[in-house]
Amino acid sequence: MECREVRQLADSFVSEQLLVETTHAVLAHLDRCPPCRREVEGLRRLRAATRSAFEGAPYLSADAGFAAALTSQLRAGAARQQTAHAPRRLWLAIAASVLLVVGAGLGWREWSAASGISALLHAAVGDHRFCALTFKLAETPISLEEAARRYGGVDGLLETVEPSTPILTGGPMRILERHSCVFDGRRFAHIVLSYKDETVSLLVTDDPHPGGAPWGKFARKSDTTSALPVTDGFHVASFRGARHAVFVVSSLNAADVQEVAEAMLGPVSRALPEA
Repeated sequence: MECREVRQLADSFVSEQLLVETTHAVLAHLDRCPPCRREVEGLRRLRAATRSAFEGAPYLSADAGFAAALTSQLRAGAARQQTAHAPRRLWLAIAASVLLVVGAGLGWREWSAASGISALLHAAVGDHRFCALTFKLAETPISLEEAARRYGGVDGLLETVEPSTPILTGGPMRILERHSCVFDGRRFAHIVLSYKDETVSLLVTDDPHPGGAPWGKFARKSDTTSALPVTDGFHVASFRGARHAVFVVSSLNAADVQEVAEAMLGPVSRALPEA
């Protein structure tokens, strides 16, 4: 099994939804591939952090009346299916699954938002890894100017963005490259930076939930940006525009990534005031 196949199966693997034979093939690959092993472990940590955060968010708790009404409807549906000789266990499984979600405080809308954020976070980290570090993208990057001409959007507005503080506590930060690239079907405006001799990616993409709550409760807020959980072995910080999400990704420690994000927050926000 190749790395690409393992990455495609990672969510199902962590959720224990794969066939036994496929699970064994993934495990065999992970035994000999440290990068994929780190990616799977990062996914496990992200899922655990997301679940824990939503379970601890009082404002997402289901209304007691709604839970009671839903239980009643599910029982009635199970009874009708039983009369029609349908397998009763199917309805009980559905009821248990839905009540588990309700009990955890995840309404359908919140669950969907959390899934979207998780996928977006992994796409941003994947773009950093396979564009800025290893150059293994399926589609060749193009200039920000070309991307703006072909697809519209905000890419061209980032051509002249520079850090608000080019000298940080760890020394100078430099912009190495700017381009537009695609990872996992999502297009990013990608600014590649160097800080402390490490590569840092600043990635701008469409926000799947514009105007919504900032990255759920699993984001740890600083004064200006949000620190997201370690993902696939990389530290991530983020901030948002009106309709765009911005990620800063690197193997630097969390404090350094946060510092880079805060140095880029003002310039990027000014470049995209209404975007």
